[in-house]
Amino acid sequence: MFLRKVTLILIITIIVSFSIRTFGTLFPQIFKNITLVQATILINSIFILSHLIFWLLFYREYISEKKPSLKTICIFAIFGSFAVSAIYLKKLPFVFGLNTHIPLCLLNPYFDALAPIISSAIHLVFFVSFKKSLKIDEFPSLSRPILSIIVGNGIFICLHLIVLLNFISRDRFEWLEHMPRFIAVSTVPLIILAVCFMLYFYYRFYCYLNTSRNIEKI
Repeated sequence: MFLRKVTLILIITIIVSFSIRTFGTLFPQIFKNITLVQATILINSIFILSHLIFWLLFYREYISEKKPSLKTICIFAIFGSFAVSAIYLKKLPFVFGLNTHIPLCLLNPYFDALAPIISSAIHLVFFVSFKKSLKIDEFPSLSRPILSIIVGNGIFICLHLIVLLNFISRDRFEWLEHMPRFIAVSTVPLIILAVCFMLYFYYRFYCYLNTSRNIEKI
């Protein structure tokens, strides 16, 4: 079952990617090293690809089999993941020194500002629906983890909203870590909290898939 393996890879890449992001926000001088910048882009790309593959396998191996009523909203969540993936992956050619043509729509700052918040909102709707659809045998193992990732998504929506409002007010797109020092540092605890909430879901879901009963069903 590939879903469980990809879930483990996703857990690892989330920890590595956000650890680098947090450290880089607190100590931005480390990114004066071009090799470290390239390595960070590569690691973020691996993380976002594992996240995208997770959603594709989650749909095929879990939702389609056990939650057919959630297939439509899960497809929307996958499209949201694709959109966010494009934001990260368009930086990848820089790592290999490639001069690749990137569609103009992906270079538009409105895309960077809007895609993450829309994607997070769709994922939030999905997990709320997922929690409502839990069966009796799923509820003890998945109820709290799903609630945890709902909270995590809610926090990320608030963080993406800060980015969007900053873009609207200044007419210039900036990630949180590139904003004024006070904002960048003060949002670090919220990012860590949101990531912990989301990691709890992925870890518990990974454990849930590990039971022989669920392996037989999926």
